[in-house]
Amino acid sequence: MKRPEGFDRPADPPPQGKPARKGRTPRSTTPTQSHSREAEKRATPVAKPVKPVKPVKPVEFAQPENLSKRELRQQAREDAAIIAAAANSTKNQARAHRRLERAEARRFTRSSRRRRAAWFTVGGIFALLLGVLAIAIFSPLLALRTITVDGTKKVSAADVRSAVSDQLGTPLALLDTTKIRHDLERFTLIRSYVTQVVPPNTLIIRIVERQPIAVVADGAGFDQVDAAGVVLSTSTGRGTFPVIDVGSRKPTSPAFRSAVQVLLSMPPSVLSRIQTVTATTADDVRLRLSGSKRIVVWGSASGSVQKANSLALMLKQANCRSQPVIDVSAPRAPICGPEHSSN
Repeated sequence: MKRPEGFDRPADPPPQGKPARKGRTPRSTTPTQSHSREAEKRATPVAKPVKPVKPVKPVEFAQPENLSKRELRQQAREDAAIIAAAANSTKNQARAHRRLERAEARRFTRSSRRRRAAWFTVGGIFALLLGVLAIAIFSPLLALRTITVDGTKKVSAADVRSAVSDQLGTPLALLDTTKIRHDLERFTLIRSYVTQVVPPNTLIIRIVERQPIAVVADGAGFDQVDAAGVVLSTSTGRGTFPVIDVGSRKPTSPAFRSAVQVLLSMPPSVLSRIQTVTATTADDVRLRLSGSKRIVVWGSASGSVQKANSLALMLKQANCRSQPVIDVSAPRAPICGPEHSSN
């Protein structure tokens, strides 16, 4: 490299008497030379020395061993097995992680799943009931085809079936019970009835007929009445029934109800011996026995069962057979005697 101008001169010898310092250039005593050197230093820049770059050694890669094709295939299979095992391990870990997540999700949603299952169960049962109800109401398979009447003796079963025949073809769940009651009301002898639906298409009507308990004189004939005072039939004689005499009072009067209650409490052995039951009020019931003129003072209808038992015992006593009056109004102390003792 070319030195800058001014560096080619030889250095001035140091002044005598003083040795020159090491590493420093002795100054010239001449003012002209010193001035010119300072000017040259300012005018010419000094270049810094460049450090040399060390050469990079090339990397020597290890050369693979010389393997046969069989060994290369074996090595490839082993590498593939290692890769597959690693992949399977990763898949197993991912699968286990997913199972853990699902287990945690099930654990935290257990109550909500139970509520949902309960709602689904209730909804399914409700839907099933609605389906069954719809089939029972609207299906023609459950329509009325047969009407059976039971319990009839005096009432004609054929007449009862004919009266309710307009219900045939109606689904069993839609049978008009009000219409059936209205159709059966015209049968006086029917006291009560019960209907029973038997799927798939049968209606059973069980009837309880009214039973006559006494007769009521009506002009030249006698009307057979039941316990409710309903006239069942009319005949010219009283037959085997006792006669109820309550004057001009209606069958719904308290006197009539007391007389009926007395007759209902009688045992059959005593009831067959009663000829007439008279009552002016509910507390003044008297009986007349058939085949004699004896009168039984009964009083009110309260305690009629005890009074009936006392009357049965008094009729068995020999000293009461000749007495015209038997008083059982006090059932614990019945008496028998002449007619004036009844007061």
